[in-house]
Amino acid sequence: MLKLPALDRLPEWLADVPSLTELAKGSTVWLAVTGLSRAGKTVFITSLVHNLLSALHNPNRMPLLKVVGEGRLIAARQEGAKAHLLPRFPYAANIEAMAKTPAGWPERTADISEIGVDIRFVPSGFVGEVLGRVSGGAATLKLRIVDYPGEWLLDLPLMSQTYAEWSRAMLQLWRRGLRADIARDYFAFIADHPADEGTSEAVAKQAHDLYRALLITARDKHGLSYLQPGRFVCPGALGDVPYLWFAPLEVPDSVERPAAGTLGALMEERFEVYKREVVAKFYEDYFRHYGRQIVLVDVLGALLAGREAFDDTRLASEAILQSFRYGQHNILTKLLGSARVEKVLFAATKADHIPDLQRDNMSALLRNMAALPALEARGNNADIHFTTLASVASTVEAAQEVEGRQGVIGRMVGAGKQTRFYIDAIPVQPPRPDAWGAPFLSIPQFEPPLIDPAPVDGIPHINLDLALDYLIGDRLR
Repeated sequence: MLKLPALDRLPEWLADVPSLTELAKGSTVWLAVTGLSRAGKTVFITSLVHNLLSALHNPNRMPLLKVVGEGRLIAARQEGAKAHLLPRFPYAANIEAMAKTPAGWPERTADISEIGVDIRFVPSGFVGEVLGRVSGGAATLKLRIVDYPGEWLLDLPLMSQTYAEWSRAMLQLWRRGLRADIARDYFAFIADHPADEGTSEAVAKQAHDLYRALLITARDKHGLSYLQPGRFVCPGALGDVPYLWFAPLEVPDSVERPAAGTLGALMEERFEVYKREVVAKFYEDYFRHYGRQIVLVDVLGALLAGREAFDDTRLASEAILQSFRYGQHNILTKLLGSARVEKVLFAATKADHIPDLQRDNMSALLRNMAALPALEARGNNADIHFTTLASVASTVEAAQEVEGRQGVIGRMVGAGKQTRFYIDAIPVQPPRPDAWGAPFLSIPQFEPPLIDPAPVDGIPHINLDLALDYLIGDRLR
């Protein structure tokens, strides 16, 4: 018979008892991983899984994950094949690519996928005592990791906009600065095809193709990231379905809806189908399950790419944060009902590209890029934290400074010798308008370190264990 605890511990015991059966049989937590293009989510998931599978053999790789550091991990195993609805994340192929000679990086994922890891452990504290008497002391956490493009979160604001409102907002954005040069041909096209001209399938498709091309150019050649609709640059499995063939047109402020039979009306119809069939269904079918979320942000790349790329990353981060704000009249609450993301971690990646003394600055910079929206989200029951990490540490710190700048040393992909990479000090606040230098988009891509494809030694990283402990550590106590 289970002995009750002392009276002073009875409230704690009563609070924990309902979860004992779940602990013993295996509870599940969904961890969603997302990030905008080049933020490194594919490598993050690969390293995370590999280091979890290796943690029992080499606990020194993940000491800040408390279940490992405290010696309570019993086993971590990749979940067996099941009839899941989502495609399987290609962990095995990724590890092979990183472990081969010469080493390489895995292909970027462009659609939603998942992978599971079963973590068997000894709970800490009083719960461990009670569980030990009930089931022999072991508990299981089923960690389900879902990978999806961060561009998809940029579409949530569309849900509260009409086509006319969205068109005006987008065209106003594309008239400013660097974007105006990128969109010159598109503006010339829509000047010849106003929203009130007669409907035309061919013109609508041509407008869509031109608009999608400028989004991809802005992303790939200029480092911009606030790009709507998100599925235009990262369609996933959608393919080239006809309801995607829309684009913003010039709609006068006095017009709420384009007249029937016009090009604008055709665009509006497809815009509404996109919202209903793509955006709403993603949040209703998948997003509602995600209890924990990490958002990877390439702060370093945005900082070096110049003021406009940096400001664009800030806009994108603010748009993404809308997916973690809840309220009585919020569109997200209408889509998700009572479902909530409990914890969100925003992580600045590529920590191995900067020396150790600069990493806290990069975390602070990320925090300051989105401070106000983060505070609002935290006030609405989303626990939000910021950090800096490198899923794979591919460099070592340079011993000497160059012109007062600290740096790192690593082997460039495809190069026969090591390369030094030096940067100026990372600011903790967004730079002043007069402090920006020339855009620099050629951040070096270093080879992965030597990696054993067997889950024994693990992969060198920076703060991966600390990030995971924040995200799921409470479920491993």
